[in-house]
Amino acid sequence: MTMPFLFRFRDALATLPAVLMLAILVFAGIQKVVKIEPHPDDSLVQIALTEPEQPAPPVVVPPPPTPTPPQIVKPLPVPVAQPVRQPTPPQAVSAAPVSSNPSPEVAAPPKAVAAPAAPATPPAPEPAPPVAKPNNASIEASYVSKVRAHLNSIKRYPTGREASQQRPQGKVKVWFVLNRDGSLVEQGIEESSNSMLLDEAARKTINRAAFPAFPESSWAGEATHRFSAELEFIPGAG
Repeated sequence: MTMPFLFRFRDALATLPAVLMLAILVFAGIQKVVKIEPHPDDSLVQIALTEPEQPAPPVVVPPPPTPTPPQIVKPLPVPVAQPVRQPTPPQAVSAAPVSSNPSPEVAAPPKAVAAPAAPATPPAPEPAPPVAKPNNASIEASYVSKVRAHLNSIKRYPTGREASQQRPQGKVKVWFVLNRDGSLVEQGIEESSNSMLLDEAARKTINRAAFPAFPESSWAGEATHRFSAELEFIPGAG
């Protein structure tokens, strides 16, 4: 009967020595006196004395301006018209009695000598009437019309077998540059007639022409001037 009972509590009996050891250790720890030894700190403590901060001066707020009472404008006094005094008529002055004693004659003031009259200024001469300047535009236009009339008078319809077969007709616009003395500088075709025969006839007309010199008042400041002319060629018109 004993063995089964101990066998039943075998786990508890196995832990009993450990529990006893734990209890002994706890009891021994409670009995041990723990001595606390002070550890002196040899470091020096430096105390600095600082002046207390002065309080900030109080902010003075200016009082609000006192409103100025409105000034009362007094009306100006209206001037009163004063009565106009009538002028007093002058009183007649009685003539003083003439003294019997003759008084010395009073010297009369010297008469002013009249200054000699200044010579009359001759009248200013009348300005000469302005000389009418020649109209340069009309002079230039007249010169151009003469040049074009001269070219049309000396133009010649092209001759030859090809011209007689094709009998071309049309207008050629040519340009040419002249010196002031009328000599030819250069020339060319500005608008072709689409016919080589007519264009060549126009060139020959320019080379054959004798151009007059420029008028003095025309194209001032230009040593040369460029012109243009239109030549019309009709078969049988020469």
